Amino acid sequence: MSYIEDYTQVTGFHGHKCPGSAVGLRIAHVAISHLGRHGADNEVVAVGETDGCAIDAVQVLTGCTVGNRHMILQDNGKVAFTFWRVSDGAGLRVTAKPGSEAFRGEELWALAHKVEGGTATGEERARFSQAQAERIQRILAAPVDEILLIEPVADEAPAAKKSRPHAPCDGCEELTSTAVLHDHRGRLLCPPCHLAAHGGVLPPDHAGHGHGHGHGHQAEHKHGHGHLQHN
Repeated sequence: MSYIEDYTQVTGFHGHKCPGSAVGLRIAHVAISHLGRHGADNEVVAVGETDGCAIDAVQVLTGCTVGNRHMILQDNGKVAFTFWRVSDGAGLRVTAKPGSEAFRGEELWALAHKVEGGTATGEERARFSQAQAERIQRILAAPVDEILLIEPVADEAPAAKKSRPHAPCDGCEELTSTAVLHDHRGRLLCPPCHLAAHGGVLPPDHAGHGHGHGHGHQAEHKHGHGHLQHN
């Protein structure tokens, strides 16, 4: 299978060619082949466990994006994505295979550190660029089981986030989604102000401390109907 057209689309969005976006393309194709592309007649929800290059490719090709709230970003530092088709609950987790072309080897990491640190010679920069270009070609050409691990998931699909109205934070006074306002001792605070109110470190028992649910009504009552705003 040729991925040239899709990779051109990915590169146009991502801004450059790189092995990470090539891996993301392969992950996206697995998801699409099993569950279809997200759309009005085929709702798909995804969880991405990386904030790296792969997520751009997955968003562009699967239609699950952070902006349309069908890509949930949980940065665990892993090249891993889980997808669910909402209509029947079918799901799968796709991860980059350890030891495969999806990951840099030690020699390439050493070159990368020099290039990124500005200490690489011209020859080393050229060698790094060539090695990356060759990796991209191998990633796009490899049989899927050489670079990816695919497993079904039995967990229920997470619900896509819904739009919520905005209300002023009682700290900075900036309009904030009521979905994330925190009730802190009777004051509704945005996440940064809530963190500051705890001295920069949230206590271990902060989970469930007036977070997430019920804020729409509470914020409306506290700030007044006229201050709620939708976008």
